[in-house]
Amino acid sequence: MPDIMNPGAKHIACVLLVDTSTSMSGAAIDELNEGLRAFGEALMSDAQASGAADVCIINFNTEVTVEVPFSSAVDYVAPTLSAGGLTALNEAIITGLDAIEQQKATYRQLGVDYYKPWLFLLTDGSATDTEFDADAHQRLAEALANRKVNFFPMGIGAGADIQALKSYTANGNGAVLKAEKNHFKEAFVWLSSSMAVASTSVPGQNKVDLPETPPCMTIEL
Repeated sequence: MPDIMNPGAKHIACVLLVDTSTSMSGAAIDELNEGLRAFGEALMSDAQASGAADVCIINFNTEVTVEVPFSSAVDYVAPTLSAGGLTALNEAIITGLDAIEQQKATYRQLGVDYYKPWLFLLTDGSATDTEFDADAHQRLAEALANRKVNFFPMGIGAGADIQALKSYTANGNGAVLKAEKNHFKEAFVWLSSSMAVASTSVPGQNKVDLPETPPCMTIEL
């Protein structure tokens, strides 16, 4: 069983699902790698978040790979990813939800209190693994309906299928974040700042006011 840093604090688990398919080649994959580094630096700059946040990075192309298994923010080392292959987005969602359930089980076994976990999805296209489409939609719909996870899908560039991403949100009509393909690093800083805010929220609070989205991001309703 993995150790939990600062077990007396209330923890927040976050899984980042990042698209590394061929269409992310060039400037986009460089921006992604810079974003993953900025994410870790921003988490470490916040004393509360660095002691309470646990992070898992999963990248997906033709295959789904857990690049960074769940670890404390203070131990987080950003991976350097390369692009190639298709877009196994559905399998990535299933893998991410499984990772969250395993992390919650670890919290419970160790007696660690926790906030609702976060699942952040970044992609510049749409899923090519259609054989997992129904399962991914069902698993995520159940998790959202039962308030087991906060889900933040983000489409990168003009090729991102915003309507397809919206279909994964609660009742198929939730918000989708959107950013330019060559300018989205700040989205990771926003995510880390949002986690910091959530990690200091009052237990039982129904709504947490997250930081304003940076100029590189828009919200598609």
